[in-house]
Amino acid sequence: MNVDVEIYMNNLVKFFNENPKDLASLIPYDKKEEFFDKVKQIVSENVDKGEDATLTRKQLIDLCVELNQQVDQFLIKKEGPLLFTKFGLISLN
Repeated sequence: MNVDVEIYMNNLVKFFNENPKDLASLIPYDKKEEFFDKVKQIVSENVDKGEDATLTRKQLIDLCVELNQQVDQFLIKKEGPLLFTKFGLISLN
């Protein structure tokens, strides 16, 4: 792994471990490891292209949108004011 990528990832993980609410505002907590894996992949691609290791704003937004869209998989079906999810019945009253 490139030294720039390793330094960036260490700093990013340290920041989010010290500020978990900032991470929670971006993605669901259970997606934390997937988030870091994808960030590492994107940063490595940036370095391979000769660019700065830092994620661009667009790259970060695209990654967060991708991870947040996966949350909709919990919805099983909707009938009127009721949502049936894998977590149970939710009333939208």
